[in-house]
Amino acid sequence: MNVGTFALALQLIGLVLLVYGWLAFNPAGFVGLVLVILGAVIRWTRRTGNGG
Repeated sequence: MNVGTFALALQLIGLVLLVYGWLAFNPAGFVGLVLVILGAVIRWTRRTGNGG
């Protein structure tokens, strides 16, 4: 598993938790939101981090 796949997996799990938390009024929605943001940051820094 490379970094891109890991970031995508974080975002997909985050989306699932976000939807589940939204429907069930569960705090898991906040964890899902954080995972989506974390996955996006990882993907963004991977793209722009080539040689500074």
